[in-house]
Amino acid sequence: MKTGNAAKPGADRRPLLNRLLASRAGNVLPIVAASILPMAAMIGGAVDMSRAYMVKSRIQQACDAGVLAGRRAMQQSSYTDAAKAQARDFFDINFKEGYNETTNVVFNTSNPAGTSKVLGSASTVMPTAIMSMFGKETIAIDVVCEAELNLSNSDVTFVLDVTGSMLENISNGTGGTTTRIASLRNSVMSFYDTLANAATGSNARVRYAFVPYSTNVNVGELLYDTNPSWLNGGTAGDSWNYQSRRPLWNITSTSTQTTTDTQTLSYNVSASNCTSFGNNSSFWQGWTQFNPNPSGNPTTQTSGNTTTKTTYEPWRWGGAAGPWTGSGTSSCVRRRTQEVTTTTTTETAVWQAGATFSRWEYLQRTYPTFDFVRSIKTANPAVATPSEIDGSTSRWSGCIEERDTIAGAPIAYGSNGITVNGSTSAHDLNIDAAPTNAATKWRPYWEDVYYFRNDPKSLKNYGAGYTACPTKARLLATMTRTDVQNYVNSLVAVGGTYHDVGLLWGARIASPQGIFASTVNASPGNGGSVGRHVIFMTDGDLTSYDFVASMYGIERLDLRVTGGSNNPSQLERQRQRYMAICEAIKGKGIRLWVIAFATTLTADLQTCASSGSSFTASNSSQLNTAFQNIAKQISELRLTK
Repeated sequence: MKTGNAAKPGADRRPLLNRLLASRAGNVLPIVAASILPMAAMIGGAVDMSRAYMVKSRIQQACDAGVLAGRRAMQQSSYTDAAKAQARDFFDINFKEGYNETTNVVFNTSNPAGTSKVLGSASTVMPTAIMSMFGKETIAIDVVCEAELNLSNSDVTFVLDVTGSMLENISNGTGGTTTRIASLRNSVMSFYDTLANAATGSNARVRYAFVPYSTNVNVGELLYDTNPSWLNGGTAGDSWNYQSRRPLWNITSTSTQTTTDTQTLSYNVSASNCTSFGNNSSFWQGWTQFNPNPSGNPTTQTSGNTTTKTTYEPWRWGGAAGPWTGSGTSSCVRRRTQEVTTTTTTETAVWQAGATFSRWEYLQRTYPTFDFVRSIKTANPAVATPSEIDGSTSRWSGCIEERDTIAGAPIAYGSNGITVNGSTSAHDLNIDAAPTNAATKWRPYWEDVYYFRNDPKSLKNYGAGYTACPTKARLLATMTRTDVQNYVNSLVAVGGTYHDVGLLWGARIASPQGIFASTVNASPGNGGSVGRHVIFMTDGDLTSYDFVASMYGIERLDLRVTGGSNNPSQLERQRQRYMAICEAIKGKGIRLWVIAFATTLTADLQTCASSGSSFTASNSSQLNTAFQNIAKQISELRLTK
């Protein structure tokens, strides 16, 4: 018996869908119709979710950009309205309402109390394209974001140009004016506030050191406190040579010689005695009468350094004692006594009792330095100023003359450190070595004794800029805001722009291998590493003067840098010095930042800086921005959620 629907061998094995379409049975079309809606929901949902993902990704990026901008704009620990506006601006730039037909865009930021974070949230509503057919007309999209300045342990050494030009006025960037030194003070404080804000809520250690410089640096007390034997003057009997002056004194001596003789006049007596015989003026030299005390007796005459005193007195007449009388021819006799006094004046450099000041002699002099160096401490007495005779005294202010150098070139940094004409014996350019002998010790700078040679103009005149000793440098230490404010307020502007001087001592104070290594390498106590930074700010080109008293004495006379040679010039040798010091700083793994303030960012300054670490500022506002940018880079602004 046959069954009409039974499968036969070799039956149709086409795909089910093809067979359904080819089938004439009445159940196929209802099945297909029933499957369209689920398939549409699946495909439509995928399309709308893909659009929602793109919107969420875009609004997340905008949220991140907003909180980063808001955190960057935060001042100190206050999230100001201006910072909020900055965050909003960056969000709006990165997400426009209407993107994929979005509406109801909301963006909010906040700064939780006691933290350095900026939190953000953003939301929007996106209409669906297909899912609306199934009653899902919109999709709500929400994101959160968070930005924070994360500060690691940081040591910051400021090398600050405080030369005379820093007193000049400059635009504040908002239509007013200020001074350059005031701009510097404000910018350093903004820098401090930025790092302090970044450190809020963390255990990061932040330390600061300061090296104000002009033609000198004030590091003497730092050296004295660390090890007095590093100084010429740290040991009794020490002395140093200064271009100075000394007084010369007049010593007067006298000698007197006495001679006596008589003078005789014969005459025909026409008077009762010789007293009336005074009309013969040619003989009596103008006397009006001949008696023991005539008018004009005695007489005194001076010629050059010789004085002659002549005295006359009646002596005899005709062999008889006067008064004389008689008749006929006789004679009048008088005795003449002459005292000849000779005065001799001798000039000497050694004062004696009764001596009088003669003149100043200008020359190099050797002065004892032990008591002068000790006078840097107020508990010790001041010393008599050896170039003066008015009783004035001196105290050491802390500036120095450098240790021995080599008057040569070229000057370069290499694997052996900084060399001069290939030699490593320029002790002044050795950043890390401690003194071991007289040649490697630092000498006290003595402002009160420097003088021009054969010129009465004193080099100690600060107004003329011939000597300059800036504010005392500071070693690395944690500092409160008040500490920093008080320090920058103490900065004074004086002297010329000697970059080599400032950078050399910035390197010594920041070096982990140098004379202050125990301070530099002190553990931060939190197990973290330490980032080291030197911030070098200048408002002028390198200068070089041979007539001022600098860290190398008076070059015109001492010849420590040039040795008397002008090939290359003193300026070029100082340029080579500071460029070599820049390389040495970077060679220690220290990031060297450079700010050219109201001056050109020269090729040398750009080369001096670490990569991507140089800035320019033409007014006060831009200087503040430069310091802020450095602080923010040190702080490592980043997203934390």
